[in-house]
Amino acid sequence: LIQFYNDAYRPSLGDRHPGALGACGREFWAEIWPTIGLEIDGVVERGESTWHEDHLVPITRNGGVEDVYWTYSYSPVRDDDGSIGGVLVTVQETTSRVRLLQAERIARARAESAEARLAEIFRQAPAFIAVVRGPGHVFELVNDEYYDLVGRRDIMGKEVLDALPEVRGQGFIDILDDVIRTGTAFVGREMPITLKRTPDAPLEQRFVTFVYQPLSEPDGSYSGILVHGVDVTDQVHARKAFENAGQEAERARAEAERARGEADVARAEAERANSAQSQFLTNMSHELRTPLNAIQGHVQLIDMELYGPVTAEQREALARVTRAEQHLLGLINDVLNFARLGSGKIEYDLTAVLLHEVVADMSPMIEPQLAARGVSYEVLLPDEPIAVWADRDKLVQVLLNLLSNAAKFTPARGRVTVEVRTRAVGEQPAGVVFLCVADTGIGIPVEKLDSVFEPFVQVKSDYTATQQGTGLGLAISRDLARGMGGDLRARSTPGISTTFTVSLRRADDPE
Repeated sequence: LIQFYNDAYRPSLGDRHPGALGACGREFWAEIWPTIGLEIDGVVERGESTWHEDHLVPITRNGGVEDVYWTYSYSPVRDDDGSIGGVLVTVQETTSRVRLLQAERIARARAESAEARLAEIFRQAPAFIAVVRGPGHVFELVNDEYYDLVGRRDIMGKEVLDALPEVRGQGFIDILDDVIRTGTAFVGREMPITLKRTPDAPLEQRFVTFVYQPLSEPDGSYSGILVHGVDVTDQVHARKAFENAGQEAERARAEAERARGEADVARAEAERANSAQSQFLTNMSHELRTPLNAIQGHVQLIDMELYGPVTAEQREALARVTRAEQHLLGLINDVLNFARLGSGKIEYDLTAVLLHEVVADMSPMIEPQLAARGVSYEVLLPDEPIAVWADRDKLVQVLLNLLSNAAKFTPARGRVTVEVRTRAVGEQPAGVVFLCVADTGIGIPVEKLDSVFEPFVQVKSDYTATQQGTGLGLAISRDLARGMGGDLRARSTPGISTTFTVSLRRADDPE
């Protein structure tokens, strides 16, 4: 397998040209020989041709290991007597295109996630929010709180008077007209409005505190209005009830004064108690709760970038405002208790871990599962103990996941094998240890070998239709293996076998 190549092949070699010219392919490509060696053997021994499109191949060049993508094929080259005397390698590096496609997919996913998040924030905002457009004030956006206010009616795409005919003559249309004409916001406090709370219900008076905020266009004109507010009916009724109670108390006090000459003390106490209670509840319901709800709603609108782009520093300031608002509202209501969970960066405690011990610890956990399925279990370990640099708990997690997958996808009378290799015979450099989990299960199609490590990806077949899972196990396992300075790879023959190989740095290597 002495290699020579044309000029178009040289970029794939980087700074390893011209040393690659005339080198033995098996020795020169030692780092990827486990991936390409079997295929080249198939070409030389059986005349098989192969084809891979956008295949990930980590190669050594330019002073380090690079993840590159190749579209390549192997085909036999025959001597004059018809025997196979070599391998024709046709390669096109597609790393730039693949990474561009990956970046586009990530960007699309992030955009969709952000859009969904904004929609959910808008929908669940604790204040009522709506956007109306044009001179007729057509409903363009409405959240759940607004639907609750107007009785869950079909109002989207309709003018306000068509959607809510009962507001005619109540002054709100005139205010909307003035805001869109002048561009001046309007703030209404505890304004009465008569509405139907359900489609068949009688008219009901409610009280609302709200803002009509004009929405401008690039040319300076105003095309719509943001409606944002809170229903304060309960607070208004409560305050009026306390005011009425105070009036009743005053009348009772006057009668008691006329009846008893010593009513002054009782009247003074009642006045202080009633005043304190009324003032407290009024301030709490009106002066604190209402503006706090408005603050929360406005913060969310700014965070949704309804008024324009928000910088990271501004978003951090908004977060501080939200936290303060939530704390104060919790003191007022005594019912608000948000628990936020933060995710931290995964840390690895890399130590010298004996693979013999790890494999031994796995046996009691996996053997009952395999026995229940009628699958035999075999362990192949070197005579001498082998240590690798790893986080023991995370390595156990990776191995347990691979064994569980092998058990799940191996039919009865099959076999699952765990093997530790210090190097693949004559192919890998020293200093790397391979922990292999092989099964005689359903296998994985060649075109799926890379994608099985992507999140939420599962190989589909009649057999796997009954095997439930999230599709996250292999993705997590590969990330953990790479976090420990190693890797996780797979090779498979569909319908015959699958082998997953964890490669880790040897901890006790004499070299």
